[in-house]
Amino acid sequence: MTTPAQTDPLLVVEDVSKSYAGIEVLHAVGFTIEPGEVLGLVGENGAGKSTVLSLISGMNTPTSGRVVYRGRPLPSGWSPREARAAGIGSVHQELSLTPHQTVAENVFLGDWPTTGGVARPRDLEKAAQPFLDRVGLTVSPRALVRELTLGEMQLVELAKALVADPQLLILDEVTSALDDAQVQQVFAVIREIRDAGGTVVVVTHRMSELFAVCDRLTVLKDGAYVDTVRTDRTDEAALVQLMLGRELSEVFPAKAPVADEAPEPLLTLRGVQVPGVVEDLDLDIAPGRILGLGGLQGQGQSEVLRCLFGLQPHRGEIAMGGRRLRLSSPAGAIRHRIIYVPEDRKTEGVDVRMTVAENLQLPNVSALAPARRLGTVRRRAARDLVAQLIGRLQIKARPSQEVRRLSGGNQQKVALAKWLPQDPHVLLLAEPTRGIDVGTKHEIYRLLRDFADRGLAVVITSGDTMELVGLCDEIAVMYEGRIIDRLTGSRISEEELVHASVTGGKGVAHADHR
Repeated sequence: MTTPAQTDPLLVVEDVSKSYAGIEVLHAVGFTIEPGEVLGLVGENGAGKSTVLSLISGMNTPTSGRVVYRGRPLPSGWSPREARAAGIGSVHQELSLTPHQTVAENVFLGDWPTTGGVARPRDLEKAAQPFLDRVGLTVSPRALVRELTLGEMQLVELAKALVADPQLLILDEVTSALDDAQVQQVFAVIREIRDAGGTVVVVTHRMSELFAVCDRLTVLKDGAYVDTVRTDRTDEAALVQLMLGRELSEVFPAKAPVADEAPEPLLTLRGVQVPGVVEDLDLDIAPGRILGLGGLQGQGQSEVLRCLFGLQPHRGEIAMGGRRLRLSSPAGAIRHRIIYVPEDRKTEGVDVRMTVAENLQLPNVSALAPARRLGTVRRRAARDLVAQLIGRLQIKARPSQEVRRLSGGNQQKVALAKWLPQDPHVLLLAEPTRGIDVGTKHEIYRLLRDFADRGLAVVITSGDTMELVGLCDEIAVMYEGRIIDRLTGSRISEEELVHASVTGGKGVAHADHR
């Protein structure tokens, strides 16, 4: 293979179209990827980003058009193994790890290094360590993957991709489950590859990340190419307009008016403890407001939500309206009209193998069945309920459609919608817009504000600082399992939140953490 001149594109997508069952999802898409650059591929969910990347990485083939890599068209039957051998590495949001194997075994999955034809665990662990160090992962190479957090698993995926020393690295929503420190480590790897002459393609729905690390941005919309712009010659507002085909004048809806006096709390937590994670936590949760649990990732935010939904063993007092609650199971929480939408919606929030209708009906079977006959569901009532929920949350899907076929935003809407017939008083949402495009984020923000305006108490966790600042009426900042500051009114700012998060509240003036 001849090596192309340095000025030639590394990869060219030429008038590529792709259809599934006669439905066109890409239409004559064309753009270039240059050597030694970081290219952001952007667009709403359904714009065609993942489809294009699947053609490059060998997971799919075009219906028409071609992809040219290093001056040669990709052959028919191009496979992920061939792509990897040719220097193309991929890391996708969907994990491809084996949970019952060790970190080291997953780093070299399918290609374990051997000595004398034998793969020895000690040698495997030693060989894996430099790659774990490179991505900033501090877990033991002997740890089982199933014991890791979602963010740690994502970093294992990145380490695995780096083993082959890719010249073109595709990162598809890699940072969605990472905290700020982990994101910065990924950025360091991206810049390291670029500075060495390699190329990186990045897909992320976080605007700040696109502008922090990308040299150019290629925009897709509805399966078609829109434009390519340099990050130093555009801004977020202009990029959003390219993505949506319209201006997004306000990302976040208007907040609740600042009251002269704190509203009477709906839920109170006093001295709540989760051994080793949360210590003596006091918290008031008020109706009609959106409360954010902020701080660096892993400070106990998710455990607080899980306590309130009966998923996390805990000590201390949780009360609603002055009445002490025993939240030892999700069933108990639901009886008190507390519902929870977890961070990992595909494994905990919805059953992706079931249809939209089945997911929406599942928590509501008792209401849809004749008295004492839970094995029989009233079909008309079930159809009406499903139609109502799809319309209320504007879910872009048919009732008979499998949830795994939906975009991340629509899956999240299903995970939330299924609980609404329970008439909840408290909504708990972990990372409510993780992996969701900017247009759908706006829809979910409006839904959450609407719920708060109707008098519900909404509590969210989020690794996106601007999401907390833009959406929440209050932010309780957590540090090492405690609330060390409570931001309200004019104190809700990125500067205040970041300062409290990284300093543990030292130097911040505050009188009451409740």
